[in-house]
Formats: sequence, structure tokens, C-alpha cells
Amino acid sequence: MSKLSAKQKMLNALQQTEGYNTFTVKQAQRRFGITNVTARIDELRQEGNVIYTNTKVVDGKKVSFYRMGKPTKALVRAAYKGGFSFTA
Repeated sequence: MSKLSAKQKMLNALQQTEGYNTFTVKQAQRRFGITNVTARIDELRQEGNVIYTNTKVVDGKKVSFYRMGKPTKALVRAAYKGGFSFTA
């Protein structure tokens, strides 16, 4: 049985339908043992996963967290305009 990569663990966490399916950079660093969370999120996005970054204020500080989402019509239009094809 192979060990899951940190990136795959992140994707699994984001895809959960129950419980916590969002995390901040600090939470991901602790939970998945990686330092460059942004780079792993970027890789997941490049693989076609729709991951949103949301920001909220917590104790007077801006905190960004990641969540899985569904592409908006505007995002799909931009992808087509940019030459992306949704068919194999």
C-alpha cells in the first residue's frame, strides 16, 4: 500500500462532504507537513481542481482559507476563451 502525498491528502480534505473541508495555510502546514501550501494548491488547480481562496477577518487579522468549489459560468467562459477544452 502506497503512502499518500501531502498534495493528495490536501485534495482529499478539500473533497470531504462532511466535517471540515477548508483549511488555512497554517493549518495545512501543520496537518500535511508541507511548507509551501500555495505551490501545492497551484498544482491542484493546474490539474483542473476548482479551489477557491476566501479571506475573512479573525481577531483583527486577515486569514485566507482554501475550499473546493464548482466553476462559475464566468470561469468556464474564461477557460474556453483561453483555449481550454473540456473534452479529452
